[in-house]
Amino acid sequence: MPRRVTVVVPALNEERWLPATLESLRAQKFGEFELLVVDNGSTDRTPELAQKWADRVLSEERRGAVWAIHRGFLEARGELVVTADADTLYPPRWLEKMVWALTRPGTVAAYGPMGFRESFPVARVLQAGGYCLLAWGSRAFGVPLAGAANLGIDKEAYFEVGGYPPLARLASPDFRLVQRLARLGKVRFVPTMVCWTSGRRFQRGGLRSWLRALALWWDVASGRDRILAEDYWGDVRS
Repeated sequence: MPRRVTVVVPALNEERWLPATLESLRAQKFGEFELLVVDNGSTDRTPELAQKWADRVLSEERRGAVWAIHRGFLEARGELVVTADADTLYPPRWLEKMVWALTRPGTVAAYGPMGFRESFPVARVLQAGGYCLLAWGSRAFGVPLAGAANLGIDKEAYFEVGGYPPLARLASPDFRLVQRLARLGKVRFVPTMVCWTSGRRFQRGGLRSWLRALALWWDVASGRDRILAEDYWGDVRS
């Protein structure tokens, strides 16, 4: 029997980006799925716009994407929960590939590469290819290069490892969550399951943003867990 699927999109003041994201999700070739948008305290038209495409629009008062996503897991009717970002575009067969990966025997999670939606098509492909190389190399150090913009998880496994709440203070909750999930079963990296996310943070921060991202990766690889979410993300929101 096919397993039910829920897609969760956390959103905070994303009226500029959200419509295109939700349009791309509703254009998926995959069959029926539940689409939840979890508003995280928006002061713009985000909740209003979400009503057009979402099956349900939820509200989470605790500020932070991890809390919004966790609310989605709590409310999800699907047995497989896929997380997406409000500023990301998803090719038509993205969800189909995600569900295929998650339904392989023994699989508890799956993730894929990303490129920047603002880039030209050729540059996007090169970015996704570079992400794959980095992801495979990162796995050798025990760090899954997984991001919530392109991540699917077996809901039962998510709650078995505690989900996001124990990791909420860290700037690297996705990496850490997937590491914990890997103790329960197979975590699959699917190179063809690409999506196109916004590169605005890296565009604004330039080289400094890339160096901060490298420092964050090392914080996880070394097991130090010293970089906190409020310090890493505090000056790059919007």
